[in-house]
Amino acid sequence: MYDFDLLSRRDFMKGASAFGAASLIAWAGGCESCQRQIENRPTRRNIQELSPSDPIIKTFKDAVKAMKALPASNPISWQAQATIHYNYCTHSNWLWLPWHRAYMVYFERICRKVTGDQGFALPYWNWVTHPAIPDVFWDTSSSLYDTRAVTQTDQASSSYVGASVIQNILNETNFELFASGPPPTSNLHSPGGPSTGMLESTPHNNIHTWAGGGCCDMNTFYSPLDPVFWTHHNMLDCLWTHWNFDLNNPNTNDSTWLNFNFTNFVDENGNPVTIEVVTTLLFPIFTYQFEPCSFSQGAGMAKIKRDKAALEKFMREGAPSKLEYKNRFQLKQSLTADATRPTTGAIKVEAGTFRDVLEGGPKIRAVLTVADVDIPLKRDFFVRVFINKPDASSATPIDDPHFAGSFGFFFDDTILKAHPGEHGEAGSSERPKTGYLVDLTDTLRRLNQAGSLPSDAVSVSFVPVPYDHRESSGQLVLQRLELGVASF
Repeated sequence: MYDFDLLSRRDFMKGASAFGAASLIAWAGGCESCQRQIENRPTRRNIQELSPSDPIIKTFKDAVKAMKALPASNPISWQAQATIHYNYCTHSNWLWLPWHRAYMVYFERICRKVTGDQGFALPYWNWVTHPAIPDVFWDTSSSLYDTRAVTQTDQASSSYVGASVIQNILNETNFELFASGPPPTSNLHSPGGPSTGMLESTPHNNIHTWAGGGCCDMNTFYSPLDPVFWTHHNMLDCLWTHWNFDLNNPNTNDSTWLNFNFTNFVDENGNPVTIEVVTTLLFPIFTYQFEPCSFSQGAGMAKIKRDKAALEKFMREGAPSKLEYKNRFQLKQSLTADATRPTTGAIKVEAGTFRDVLEGGPKIRAVLTVADVDIPLKRDFFVRVFINKPDASSATPIDDPHFAGSFGFFFDDTILKAHPGEHGEAGSSERPKTGYLVDLTDTLRRLNQAGSLPSDAVSVSFVPVPYDHRESSGQLVLQRLELGVASF
């Protein structure tokens, strides 16, 4: 019988509506067929590997069509579901992953309700292996069509979805650097402080902005109006599952994260639901499973077959993730760049600052905090970061040893004005600010091995790169940089 011993009855009852009756009965020790239902729960598959006539595609189309036919006042309608995201989505902090996971699970249940297909699972778009938006989204007669800033043949840049870039993100073992850090204020809709981690700042933000441009749903907080949104976020969820289950990386054990309640969603009957973050962590065990979405055989599935009690314990407990800084060095001057003029700042450091980092301690990181970044009015570019390469330009490849990472901007102008948070009153001339975390550890080690790492200063270059086929007129303004050595 399936072992639920480590999932307490209280916790399981709180999440029973999310898991469904079958898993509750199995937990209670009664239903072998229910156990089999959990073992054979629906599989989220790569949409690129499905034919246009595949039953998964048909159900997806039928569900979207049915939801679009409902009045906006119906809580399970297409418009109402997008409005949930517009009003309540959280970004730039560590709640964005569990929030969107719960959002997709309830959307998936609505799709089953309106189509009668109880085995339906959302497909995902693997932009690593197929960087163009899948063909199924380009049929103008289909419910999956939406206007976009890109064409059917355009491909997202390897700078933010290439295999080496995504693998580097997956290699990160600290939860906050991987997933984003805690929210700085109680306003979860605010852009927030410098806590955006690599999975969010790189593939998440850039796919939204590349696909939506300055014209279309994907580049706004109404992005769920474009059906490709759901497959994009499903890929991010698959990578998170892979990072936990296959790579054995724990989430944070911070109680303010684990015990946080989401109250923004409705179930397939339109009834409001409340769900804790800790419950969402168990969805890939009970509710769905993934076809491999990453680079190792069996990714997203291998460790789900191991001892499930140990896996549940691992997911529910987490581990310390707070970055404790030993040394911090700031560059307080403002830096400005645009599409034709990158910018570089030199951060002075003490001799021996990076000794622990260079010696390869598994829980030691060199972290660049890019703080107080003015959210650009025109977000038609992303930013590459290079270390000790002041001549870096948009032509400098990402396989250059000085390349450290990249970040993009995904914000909604209407939201920024309506939710000024701590950034001033709506209509203020001051642009809201955001910030990013970039792990420099591997880059500094490469440069040290090559003998090109100065002992008293580190120069950081920011190179705005226009999205393909566009001329950027945006400007990047950075108010503060901080370089630190941290442990966790």
